[in-house]
Amino acid sequence: MKSGKLINLLISLVVAIVFGLIIYGIGSAVSEESGAYRLLELMGANLPSGFIQILTYFLFLYGILEILRMNRQANLEEHAFSLGLLPEQEQYVLSAEDVAQIKLKMVELGRGTPYLLVETIKRACTQFRANKSVAETLDVVSAHTNLLSRNSDSEQALIRYVAWAIPSIGFIGTVIGIASSLGAANQVTTQDGIKAVTSLLNVAFDTTLVALILSIVLMFFYHLLQERVEKLHANIEDYVMENLVNRIYHREPV
Repeated sequence: MKSGKLINLLISLVVAIVFGLIIYGIGSAVSEESGAYRLLELMGANLPSGFIQILTYFLFLYGILEILRMNRQANLEEHAFSLGLLPEQEQYVLSAEDVAQIKLKMVELGRGTPYLLVETIKRACTQFRANKSVAETLDVVSAHTNLLSRNSDSEQALIRYVAWAIPSIGFIGTVIGIASSLGAANQVTTQDGIKAVTSLLNVAFDTTLVALILSIVLMFFYHLLQERVEKLHANIEDYVMENLVNRIYHREPV
């Protein structure tokens, strides 16, 4: 998990730097009077002020790569539903001996790919074997899926931070640009001075515009991921309850 985050971090950094250098190189070859240069300037071609845009690109790429990584994990977890881990036939009843066999099967599967569904089934079987209480087994399933949901929410915390940091960095660029333009306000008496102040104001608003656009895109994909993960945990709980807990038949001793 940590190695995946580090790899995404390095990839994002390299790609953002290379992209920034490409934009700078193209901007250097384009006339400053053309509309194309204004677009390139918006994207960060005017270094060193374009460093703000490059930094937002880096954070955006890292957030997108983390979302892709978590989506791959969700694909893996969803695959577990197709493995036939529990009996799904209508009105199928499980005895205490069946639950013990299912537990052994989950232990074997757990040595391979550590599916969340397998771990949830294993915990439910362990609880039932401990006290033969269906009600307490049901509580264990609910508690475990809630724990999985909280763990997933914690893992997504860095994406939420990145989504917050992108517009914040854009606002920092705006403050720097406005402060620089105010510092150059005494030059507005000349044509070159007006041009310099205008350029600084362009930088001020460009950084926020780029940051807000990237933040909107990132938050869209993040909310799709969040919805998918929440549905995954709900499906895990529903699957175990429907095909394990609700099928257990245990006759209480008289």
